[in-house]
Amino acid sequence: MKLRTPWQISRSVIFALVLREMQTRFGARRMGAFWMLFEPISHVAVMVLIIAVIRGRHAAGFDYPVFLLAGMVPFFLMRNISLKMMDSVSANKSLFAYPNIKPFDTFVARAIIECALSFSLYVILMAALGFWANYDVGIASPLRWIFALGTGVIFAFGLGLILCVVAEIMPNSRTFIRILFMPLYLLAGIIFPIWTIPSKYLEWLLWNPYLHIVDNLRYSVFDNYPRVEGVSFRYPFECALVVLFVGMALYRAKRRELLAI
Repeated sequence: MKLRTPWQISRSVIFALVLREMQTRFGARRMGAFWMLFEPISHVAVMVLIIAVIRGRHAAGFDYPVFLLAGMVPFFLMRNISLKMMDSVSANKSLFAYPNIKPFDTFVARAIIECALSFSLYVILMAALGFWANYDVGIASPLRWIFALGTGVIFAFGLGLILCVVAEIMPNSRTFIRILFMPLYLLAGIIFPIWTIPSKYLEWLLWNPYLHIVDNLRYSVFDNYPRVEGVSFRYPFECALVVLFVGMALYRAKRRELLAI
């Protein structure tokens, strides 16, 4: 029998964890997959209806529903990656009795699932806006969009590593961490264009990497999108690398304690 390489073992483990996680989330019922997608779709659709239709909000020169979705879905992706990774160790304790399964494998598996679900959600919603509402849902600069989204995923993954260690050491912090994402959602410019924010407040909001990532995504989606001074691709990318480095170092230092908690 040919021995498998460590990479082949890790790939097989992650694939098995992805299948297990999908089965756990979707449940035994056939409607599980439908409800898994319907919940975020309904949330985003209601937000679009309330803000774009009932309140009549708009962004000059842009279709507001597309503007909203271009920032909302990626933010949900980044939030969900971090929060799902935070609970990854506690949810998979029994699996770590197998020597081939490491906590890091569960992190990668959950990140892959969130990316797949968010991609499906984004395609479904944008297709609905394009075919049924006749909005222009094309991406003006795909490479910039991929880079901005990749930066957000790296940032979320690194933050998830940090939150996992913190939450396992201090379990009561989980509720506070989840609540903390609500003000981050409001301060990331998801609902309103950031160029409408007074400069005296904007200079403080620019410390938030999520604001840069969301605005970079919209800058990549729309032609002639106005750039606000201070928003850049470099700052969130540097933050993502720092957070990933800190998360990896913290995980490596505490990985044995995580399994013992």
